[in-house]
Amino acid sequence: MSKNNFLSILIVFAFLITGCHSKGPEPIEFGKDQCVYCKMTISDAKYGAELITNKGLVNKFDAIECMVNFIQHEQPEYKKLYAVAHNKPRKLHPVDSLQFIISLDFRSPMGANLVAFHHPSFREKKYNMLSWHEVMQKNFNMGHQH
Repeated sequence: MSKNNFLSILIVFAFLITGCHSKGPEPIEFGKDQCVYCKMTISDAKYGAELITNKGLVNKFDAIECMVNFIQHEQPEYKKLYAVAHNKPRKLHPVDSLQFIISLDFRSPMGANLVAFHHPSFREKKYNMLSWHEVMQKNFNMGHQH
C-alpha cells in the first residue's frame, strides 16, 4: 500500500469516527419535530428535551416529563440527556447542569408543570429547586400506555 493510500484511508476512518459520535445535542426544530413519547409536535421553545442513545440515536421530547416517562417505561440505554432551560429558550443543556421546578406558575406542554432553569435568578430560587436525580424519582403519569 502506498503512503498516499494509507493517508486517504486514515482520513476517511477519522471522518467516520468523528461523524458517528455527536459532540452535543441536535437542535430541536420547534413546530416541526415530533415528541417520541407523546407524538405531539414540539412547539414551545421554553420546553423540550433530548435523549441520545448509546448508539447515537437522537430522541426528542416536547416536555421534560415526556423524557422522564420514556426513560422510566422504556429503560433505554443512553449516553446523554439534555433539556431546554425556561430562561434560555431553544437551547439544550445537559440535565445535570440544570435545576428544576414543579409549580402551577409554569404550564409545561403535558401538564406536569415541570420546568428547567439554567443558573436560576433570585426570583426562581423562591421555588423548591430539584436536581435531575430528584426529578427522575417523580411519577409523571400522563395516561400514556407504552
